[in-house]
Amino acid sequence: MDTTIKIQFYIFLTAVYGGLITGLAYDIYRATRYCFKPKKIVTIIEDLLFWIGIALIFFYIINKSSWDQLRGYIFIGFFVGGYIYIKTLSKIIFSLTLKLFDGIGYLLRSIVNILILPFRFTKKIISPKLKKINKARRVPVEAIKEIKRYKKIISKKK
Repeated sequence: MDTTIKIQFYIFLTAVYGGLITGLAYDIYRATRYCFKPKKIVTIIEDLLFWIGIALIFFYIINKSSWDQLRGYIFIGFFVGGYIYIKTLSKIIFSLTLKLFDGIGYLLRSIVNILILPFRFTKKIISPKLKKINKARRVPVEAIKEIKRYKKIISKKK
């Protein structure tokens, strides 16, 4: 093989590799959207950030492999890499990513529950006492209301 053909083949394989990375980034993005179910405005912002990230990956790979020379086979390589990823690895990686996010979510919920446990225990102990205190605080207020009400009735009878 000629040296320039070897270099161009290397650039093409690098572009295929970039397409595989892009497919992985898409699966991770898809899993986060599936798990968190963002609102419309957040989805728009996430889409914008996703495409900026994909563009950065694309231009970084082009810069490192072909010294910023855009060729048609680079685009074809990216699409071929993305297609290969979607058809072969996407189902496996997507399900693993969902399981990973579920595991992280479970771990975070467990940590939060452990951190909140002393407060729940304290609330359970203090709650009945606070109810009694609140009831005792209401007695003078209700007594004053009763006095005012009866005062009006008594003052009208004289």
